[in-house]
Amino acid sequence: MRQDKNLIFKLREQGKTYSEIKKIFNISQSTLSNWFTNQKWSKDIKKSNTIKNIKNGTDHLLKMNEKRRIINNERYEETEKEAIKEFEIYKNNPLFMAGLMLYAGEGDKTNKYNIKLTNSEFYLHVIFIAFLEKFLNIKRDKIKIWLLLYPDHDIEKSIKIWSEKLIINKSNFHKSQVIIGKEKTKKLQYGVGNSIISSVILKKKLLKWLELCKDNFK
Repeated sequence: MRQDKNLIFKLREQGKTYSEIKKIFNISQSTLSNWFTNQKWSKDIKKSNTIKNIKNGTDHLLKMNEKRRIINNERYEETEKEAIKEFEIYKNNPLFMAGLMLYAGEGDKTNKYNIKLTNSEFYLHVIFIAFLEKFLNIKRDKIKIWLLLYPDHDIEKSIKIWSEKLIINKSNFHKSQVIIGKEKTKKLQYGVGNSIISSVILKKKLLKWLELCKDNFK
């Protein structure tokens, strides 16, 4: 019989968890379980501790989410200020304006996570990739490509030609999507290419540049 059993019971009655008691008395989980499992009052304490832990965990998560939101908003504000300064520096650069105009016409503007340009022309993707490299400092190996193809396209051949034209490694190509519908034959020789970069910050910067561009030419 442990000499400290009465003290352990008192601590349990005060609401201490098994883990807390184990740390204080160096007692096994199985021993505590044998002592307390069939005690109704101990079951009530366990239930109360569970509710408390859930609440504490929820409160912690809410605080973490709020902290993350504040940090992200600060980053977004800094990105917007940076975009304004850079626009004034770049706005007379032909490649900068070409990249913006391509995105204005062919780019996704709704998804906040991805920069995505969709077009069937190789050279437009080449120009846009050059824009990404020069003005958003995106390395070519970070650019992902996926193709939209018809059922009679040769997928491997299409990936090969897009890879060569864009100078993008085949490993950067996502699984191609094949159009399923009435049309079974290709309307475009090598399908439609999609150049994609995943970055909330860079997407915000690009959209800010487009906004400034519109204001600049009103």
